[in-house]
Amino acid sequence: MRHTRITQEDSGQVIDRRAAAIFVLVAASILGLPGSSAGAARRAVAVSHGPRTRPDVALTFDDGANPENCRRILAELVAAGVPATFFPIAAAMPLDPAFWRLVVAAGDPIGDHTLTHPQMPTLTPAEQLGQLEDSRAVIESITGRPPLDVFRPPYGAFDGGTLVAAAAAGFPTLLTWDTTDRDTSLHGTLEQRVAAAELGTNGSVILLHCGPNATPYLVPDVIDFYRSRGFRLVSVPTLLGITWDPGTVSVPSAATILGSLAPLPPTWQGGDIVGAAGYTPPPSPSAGAASPSALPSSLPAASPSPEGTVAESASPMPTAMASSPATPAPSAAGQTRSVDGGMATRRRPRS
Repeated sequence: MRHTRITQEDSGQVIDRRAAAIFVLVAASILGLPGSSAGAARRAVAVSHGPRTRPDVALTFDDGANPENCRRILAELVAAGVPATFFPIAAAMPLDPAFWRLVVAAGDPIGDHTLTHPQMPTLTPAEQLGQLEDSRAVIESITGRPPLDVFRPPYGAFDGGTLVAAAAAGFPTLLTWDTTDRDTSLHGTLEQRVAAAELGTNGSVILLHCGPNATPYLVPDVIDFYRSRGFRLVSVPTLLGITWDPGTVSVPSAATILGSLAPLPPTWQGGDIVGAAGYTPPPSPSAGAASPSALPSSLPAASPSPEGTVAESASPMPTAMASSPATPAPSAAGQTRSVDGGMATRRRPRS
């Protein structure tokens, strides 16, 4: 698979850097056998959650497929003083470059989620590396900042080659998730999506998407749910103990983020997964014999289809919380909990 590089770097430097990284990747795949110390040194570490000993959870938003819904989500987060971590499809970022600069201004990390959202195990080592490097180039070009050194593979699918490519591209951590609202599903009610998102526990990484029309409606409920049970909402770097420099933070107001956007209807009406102005990535190549690796056991493996048309297993959406999350010691009654980047607030009107 070929794709166009989006970067302003000198072409000779790009070729030299890519060639060096491919050499490292190939050498690691030959010499770094599974289980060997050489292999471990050249592979990213795959994780799906943080420590289970602390009442911290991290909200993460993938894709960036609909600029309007992305802005509504960020406005909710900023109004509530809640940090989040974004993993955009880099090819979708030019739809609203100013939005991603607002994310950076708010102090929220942006990680790598590839350029065009392919099934990584179906690509050659060089193609996997290219997806990561080209995505990094877009993020840096639009935001003026390097991405968080964390890579989230599309569909949660990866193999040993992906781990090697991630490390070669400068992403020592590969992050999936252990909880999701299933907001890209074509089935289920808003209440069922909220219930699915509220199954997290200490250290959970919660997957949501910056695109589906349902997501702006459920974000306030998810925030309130975890806060009311004494959880602290933190960024991925805080959850995983990763050193990260947000640069100069100047949190924009919710009004600045929303601009002239019309208010959401009072209730979700269903409909398209992404709005008319949204970006739909090209179909992924057939997965063939490659199977998604280390997907959370509670989630069905996604078929190789565009984001927003994820095929589900036969198991139904939860009609209620199947089991109560492990609740940490609650705050004292009436106490305002400190949140990474802000303080707890009451529910805001939805915009």
